[in-house]
Amino acid sequence: MLTVVIVNYDSWPEVRRLVESLEATPEVAQGICEVIVVDNASPNRPPTDLLQAIARGAGTQLLAQPDNGGFSAGVNAGWQAARSRWLLVLNPDVLIPDGELRSIIDRIVRFEADPTTQAPGVVGFKLLNPDGTRQPSVGVFPSLVRTAWEQLIPRSRRKYQPGWRTRPGPVAWVTGACMLLNTRMLAMVGGMDEDFFLYHEEVDLCRSAQNRGWSVIYDQDVRVVHLHPLQNRAISPRMRVITRHSKLLYFRKHLPRWQFLTLSRIISLEAIVRRSGSMVQGRTDDGRAWRTIGEMARAFRRGLEPRGRQVLTLADSITAKSLAVTRGSREGSHTTPQIVPAGKRRGPSTATLLKPRKDGPACR
Repeated sequence: MLTVVIVNYDSWPEVRRLVESLEATPEVAQGICEVIVVDNASPNRPPTDLLQAIARGAGTQLLAQPDNGGFSAGVNAGWQAARSRWLLVLNPDVLIPDGELRSIIDRIVRFEADPTTQAPGVVGFKLLNPDGTRQPSVGVFPSLVRTAWEQLIPRSRRKYQPGWRTRPGPVAWVTGACMLLNTRMLAMVGGMDEDFFLYHEEVDLCRSAQNRGWSVIYDQDVRVVHLHPLQNRAISPRMRVITRHSKLLYFRKHLPRWQFLTLSRIISLEAIVRRSGSMVQGRTDDGRAWRTIGEMARAFRRGLEPRGRQVLTLADSITAKSLAVTRGSREGSHTTPQIVPAGKRRGPSTATLLKPRKDGPACR
């Protein structure tokens, strides 16, 4: 009836708490609901008690991925292993209150019971903060004008529309922290796009689903708690590279060419200004991140953008360079790291990670 897919990267304490709460429900105990934990090659091993619960066949299985392909790759792996026609995708830091899993299954029963109406492709639910206040979980599709406007408001309010504007029923997109997916829709669109490593993949999926005639709806009567939404956390230089990539990829994939090119050039200019400011202030990792972002924006215009796992390698290279500099200093080296043009520097670079995309460059 329902498969819960939890995509994990080294969040084992949260995964264990979520799995324990799910296995305590009658739905899992009775076999109505199965749980699949997809681990994206976490550096640490899962807790022993979680492995023991899985070995007992308590309704949960663990899929260990050979590498970290990102959120989309994790969801797709869970989908391929699922036995159900519906997937409930959950972040590890989500809490499901008592009775809500039953409510979700009741909705699936209603969707399947009416042969005259096509079931939705994606369903989102009401998210709450730990203090019980409403957490934004629905958004409108990005555009160049909206992206410019978002720079004038706090980051916590940029991606989502305010709660007072959110109504039950059809919406543009819902957050990937908790979403119900129809596997028939996934089969039609080819699953989640693994070119997105993290961020905007759920926006892309909802848009692709609607382009194929599937509805995306918001159901505020089911409530779950989301503990650590990204918009409430500080953005590291590494994550900044990943989020800029996702925004560029979404624009390249879905919006008119002129909007994509304008955004990429704005990001190139932003990277120059912010990198200069970061270096003056001694924030070396920030400076490296902005240099990488600038190179990446230029690569997008040439049709050579990184995709999927390549994005993580590119983002991780920032930290790797910082560690190398620190190690060299400890070993007595007093050489100042040289900023070398892309394609000539040592170690991972944008140029070494890029391949032409099938539809050719966006701009020559």
